[in-house]
Amino acid sequence: MYLSGQHVILIDGHSLFHRAFFALPHLTNGQGQPTNAVYGFLTMLLKLIEVYRPDCIVTALDRSTPTFRHATYEGYKAHRPEMADELRSQFPYLRQALAAMRVPVYELDGYEADDIIGGLALRAAGQGCRVTIVTGDRDLLQLVGPRIKVLLTRRGISEMEEYDVEAVMARYGLKPVQLRDVKALMGDPSDNIPGVPGIGEKTALKLIKEYGSIEGFFERAGPAGGRAVSTALQLKEQVEMSKHLATIDTDTPVVFDLEECKYVGPDMASMAELCSRLDFHSLARRLGINCGEAGGEAASDSAGLVTLNGRALQPEDVKVIVTNEEAQVTVNEILEGGPESEPLSLLPVLELVPGRPGEFSLSSVVIAYNNGLRILRDQGLQQFGPLMASGRGKGGHDLKPLVRHLLAQGNEVKGLESDTAIAAYLVDPLRSGYPLESVAEKYLGVTVEKARDGAVGDDALAVRASWLEPLRDRLNAEIDRLGLKGLYHEVEMPLMRVLAQMEATGITVDEGVLDQLGEEFSRRLDELATNIYDLAGVEFNINSTQQLAEVLFKKLNLPPVRKTKTGYSTDASVLEELAASHPIAGYILEHRQLAKLKGTYIEGLKPLINPETGRVYTTFNQTVTATGRLSSTDPNLQNIPVRDEMGRRIRRAFIAAPGHVLIGADYSQIELRILAHVSEDPGLISAFLEGADIHQATAAEVFGVPRDQVTPAMRSRAKAVNFGIVYGISDFGLSQNLGISRKEAKEYIENYFRRYPGVSRYCEGIVREARREGLVRTIMGRIRHLPEINSKNFARRQFAERTALNTPIQGSAADIIKKAMVDVYRELQ
Repeated sequence: MYLSGQHVILIDGHSLFHRAFFALPHLTNGQGQPTNAVYGFLTMLLKLIEVYRPDCIVTALDRSTPTFRHATYEGYKAHRPEMADELRSQFPYLRQALAAMRVPVYELDGYEADDIIGGLALRAAGQGCRVTIVTGDRDLLQLVGPRIKVLLTRRGISEMEEYDVEAVMARYGLKPVQLRDVKALMGDPSDNIPGVPGIGEKTALKLIKEYGSIEGFFERAGPAGGRAVSTALQLKEQVEMSKHLATIDTDTPVVFDLEECKYVGPDMASMAELCSRLDFHSLARRLGINCGEAGGEAASDSAGLVTLNGRALQPEDVKVIVTNEEAQVTVNEILEGGPESEPLSLLPVLELVPGRPGEFSLSSVVIAYNNGLRILRDQGLQQFGPLMASGRGKGGHDLKPLVRHLLAQGNEVKGLESDTAIAAYLVDPLRSGYPLESVAEKYLGVTVEKARDGAVGDDALAVRASWLEPLRDRLNAEIDRLGLKGLYHEVEMPLMRVLAQMEATGITVDEGVLDQLGEEFSRRLDELATNIYDLAGVEFNINSTQQLAEVLFKKLNLPPVRKTKTGYSTDASVLEELAASHPIAGYILEHRQLAKLKGTYIEGLKPLINPETGRVYTTFNQTVTATGRLSSTDPNLQNIPVRDEMGRRIRRAFIAAPGHVLIGADYSQIELRILAHVSEDPGLISAFLEGADIHQATAAEVFGVPRDQVTPAMRSRAKAVNFGIVYGISDFGLSQNLGISRKEAKEYIENYFRRYPGVSRYCEGIVREARREGLVRTIMGRIRHLPEINSKNFARRQFAERTALNTPIQGSAADIIKKAMVDVYRELQ
């Protein structure tokens, strides 16, 4: 997918954390814990979000393990002083802060954060994104390019200097990529990169301007160039090594996934807990969080109290009443000169008082008048989105968080007829996110700045609320035009309430089971490590790609399978191939899998268990995937392994509450059944109507043998072909999956289409339709635009064709399952 225009921010985590520590005075919470670095980092992060409104944010962190630079030069960073205890003690809170802000952290053994940022920046830019790198390290300027900018901290934490290609040229007189050559000559005392003694920045810049690069320097420079040049010529190997150390490795094994790192806003409950623990009261107010003042007690003894212009609102001033049919706000004597006319609609936005179940604080009240809008308090709408109520039904934008909180308190929520975030997603499912501002700009042509003159006062929040009804009308027209009305009103809108109820309910976790599994996993990991070290004849970092490659391909002399720009690959496919010739590969594969399970589903899950309820509360993302599938985050409860024994044992930790049972329900081979339905292939339909093992039946057809003579190997290959057809797989992809030649894979696919000609006709027809219409549809009418389907670029066009094949199948399956969720929920109610 080409992601033109999406804005990605990549944060150099340790760099900004250090910068904040030294820029701010010594701060502590009530227990004496230093907090200045965390406070400064969060301040910078919030400012970046407010100013740049990114679609995606990622923070890269360094790990303590050695990198490839240490392997190149023992003295690399050897003179760095020990980290101050006051700073070290804050690192756990940095990770908590990033988790609470829902900013993913990328870190990788063998690489520095600079390398991770470099890899992510190039991959994101290559997909058409605009990238902004935020750092205090000038080394990252070498990454600046047509789609990549660097924000460099100048003074303290408040001033940033933006560098694009022109700015780098103006400052240094060089292209960004040439800055690594400058560093190779001048060295870097902080990283202990030697460079050339006697050459500083001025001389290094002059030489690179003259010769273009280190390579050009050694090719054309002579001793007549002076003392510095002569010294550099004598230290050729040292200079080349210095350039290697100074060069950011952009070929890191990291994957840029916009859906994974899409910024969706903070987890308010987690932020409230962190702000309360660290006494960040001003940050809490900035986020619209009531985390209480000193001592952790709430700021007011009465639920629902907020302040307005320094005055505490009393219950007789504001009442929030949630009934079965409507939400109503009564406002008395606090408009202070506001319009005398009666309100046309009264719109509450509520949030829970942290630590006080069942109580609400009144975050905002938006009151619509004949002549505009007035805001009483502007906190909270960014979390929940505004509500609207009119004669044509109630609705709003991104309402699920609000509905979830209301349901969690036992309040019934009825009558919500529209959600413009969901509507915008259905109309254009390829966007990276659906914040109100960007949706309104696209469909109404307005921004806060453009529309402010038409609002009462100067409040941007009032402007956003004023967009709701016209935006609903515009999107409803698009929904009607595209034939999405049934999907919107009968599936997606009812599903929003179902998901909100699921999020509010959570699921019980048996922490004792996790503890027991954690101990077992740790013992097995130790056993595997011992086996690996015995076979290797040396102890090493099993998680380090470089060290592992050294052991496998140099010490044990195993045949290298695949080489990358940074060395020999040790990924799973390589290890699986090596396992046939040496047992160490099998042990390493098991070690990796077990370490991932332990880190993700035991160590990662336990901190998310609510200590009061014993439950975890995930978030189901309804407007993320282009196919219509749901995803789950914080924690991800949809990807817990089920095929291996260890994964199944982790699933047993999820239990029913006392007096209840868990029931699992699923469709059998739903995607292949949909393929049979849409292709109308008689052979495929017949196999399902007979109740046959579909993979066995396919194997019999493809390999030309009776069903009772199909071997397990035949069935396995037929299964790969079945699902490969659904996902638009190529002969190359199938050959990689099955470990067979491309020619053999091509024969399997051709045999499949000969035996199931209806599927062949369907595949050809859906691609033709996609080329003609520029989109494809599911059975229920969900659309997916395919802007690259007629591209002159072969790779982009081929990807669009595969998408045209699999979206109607995957999307129809998602629609059917969503409809089932809604129907089952109604029956349970």
